[in-house]
Amino acid sequence: MLLPSANDAANVLAEHVSGSISDFAELMNSKAKEIGCTGSNFTNPSGIHDENLYTTAHDLSLIARYAMNIKTFRKIVNTTSYTLPSTSVYPNEDRVLSLSNYLIAPGYKDYHYDYATGVKTGYTNAAKDCLIASAKKDDVEFIIVVLGAGNINGNRKTKYLDCKTLFDFAFDNYTAYYKNLQEEKEKEKERKLQEENILASTSASEASQTNENGFIRGLSKIIAFIAIILALRILFKRPKKKKNHYKYGGKKRAKHKARH
Repeated sequence: MLLPSANDAANVLAEHVSGSISDFAELMNSKAKEIGCTGSNFTNPSGIHDENLYTTAHDLSLIARYAMNIKTFRKIVNTTSYTLPSTSVYPNEDRVLSLSNYLIAPGYKDYHYDYATGVKTGYTNAAKDCLIASAKKDDVEFIIVVLGAGNINGNRKTKYLDCKTLFDFAFDNYTAYYKNLQEEKEKEKERKLQEENILASTSASEASQTNENGFIRGLSKIIAFIAIILALRILFKRPKKKKNHYKYGGKKRAKHKARH
């Protein structure tokens, strides 16, 4: 679907996922809103002309940025060709799919861009030549959307030439800005992480101190309880008076003698 812009493959995948193209379009619109698109409405998965299907360059850039964060998608749109494997229905391995993005595809010297990473071409009679392009250099990646492009000097496609010009301008003028912005984001991220670690350490210390204090209080209560028990036993367990065995024994002996 992605390499040669196969509309039939897009329809098959849509029906496989949702059962119908219209149901899949609902998923498309829901996802578009989720990632921040505000000027789009999709009625089919291929982009084929429909009066009720529309979008904006900004929305397409949001969709491209979201998709390029998916590793499998990024790999596919940067693949120049792919050979479909043989199947039980079609045993030959001669079905070669070629990438339609000439910024990346080999053999197009005028259009090739060394730093290109994607994304997708498009064309309808109403929309004309369209291209969502991405390029990465020095750890900075830009996305450019060109809509309604045409040809110059016969058949030279302006969408590729314009993207190359815009990429050069962006890298020359905005790389330092975005690098500084990225460094600030990394510093802010690191600062927040340190704060979280400090809070976690403080919480753990407080929890440990609380547990220790709780143990001490509990132990003190046990000791106090034992002390009270011992005191009560001492208080109520008075010693019994000892009997005078000698005196008692003398009386017994006296009575015994009297009887005799």
